[in-house]
Formats: sequence, structure tokens, C-alpha cells
Amino acid sequence: MSDGADTGYRALVDELAALVRLAHAALAGATAVLTDPADGGDGIPAAEKALADLLSRIEEDAAVAPGGRAGTVVAVHVGCEVETLGRLAQRLLEAAWARREREPFDGRLRTPLHGLAGAALDLVARCADILETGAPEGVADVPAVLHEVARRQRLLYELLRGGEGTDPVDAVDLVDLVVLACCYQQCADRAGAVARHAALFARP
Repeated sequence: MSDGADTGYRALVDELAALVRLAHAALAGATAVLTDPADGGDGIPAAEKALADLLSRIEEDAAVAPGGRAGTVVAVHVGCEVETLGRLAQRLLEAAWARREREPFDGRLRTPLHGLAGAALDLVARCADILETGAPEGVADVPAVLHEVARRQRLLYELLRGGEGTDPVDAVDLVDLVVLACCYQQCADRAGAVARHAALFARP
């Protein structure tokens, strides 16, 4: 690859990393409201701004030719995953707005939700790091993180299912928590895909 093409490719990957970080900021702002409503109330405006910036930059980037053939491959793969992260951030923001009209989730449910969200968002942030550094070894523990996300999701579901002697979960809270758990699980899956593609097309 020529120096010019290599420079264009590196610029493209840096832009994709920036998009992932915007997705992370949007996801994190919405999550703060959902998991820590007392202290995370200011998360929605920041999340909405990050999401708006993300969507705007995705649209702008679509009109720019990627950095060569390698750039086309990574742009399509990673770009699709970033768009999905944006849609998931939008769903979480909608949920955050809706939850402001209701009582916060009970603490025994909010704690595992917070753990699930944290594991998923940590993986999103890690993907941006992998893109920026171009270090494929950063992907090595992605399967373990995905397993941890699944474990935390299962723990939350076990609480939601309840058992003899446990207080039943409000029907609306039950639906909201299952939807949120699905969103975070999908965030982790999409982030894992970004990490794998970033490593596959990493350049020295």
C-alpha cells in the first residue's frame, strides 16, 4: 500500500474509533439515568448530543471514499456495527425518558442491571482502543468479556423470574428490564464484532 493510501486508511480507522467513542458516550449517558437516577439525571442531554453527533458524522462519512480497498472493507464492516450501536443508544435514550415518569427500578434489580450495562459499555470503549492502537492482541479476551455479559444477563433474568418467597416484579418494570438487558447484550455483541474486524484489518 502506498504512503498516501496508508495515510487515508489510518485516517479512516481513526474516524471509526471516534464514532465508536460517540456511541459509547450516548450509551453511557442513557445508562446513567437508568441505573443511577439520583446522580445520572444530567446524562440525557449529553447522550442526545453524542448521538446527534454520531448520526451526523455517519452520514458525512458515507459520502467520503474510504482509504483504498482495505478501507472499503473495514468501513463497511465496522460502519454497520457502529450504526447498530447508534440505534441501540437511541432505544436506551427512549427508555431513559420513559423511566423518568416512573419510580426508579428497585435496588435489587438496578444493581445487576448496572453490572450488565458496565460490562457491555466497557467492551464498547475497548473497541475504540483497539481501533486506535491497531493492536490485534486486544481482541484476545473479548470472548471472556462476552461470556461475562451473558452471565450478568442470566443473573438479572433469574431475579426477574423470581421464586417462592420473593416479591414479584412490577409488570412494566419486568418488560423494561428485559428490553434493556437485550439492548446491552446486543451492544456487547456489536462491540465484539467491531473488535474482531478491527483486528482482522489492522495494519502495522
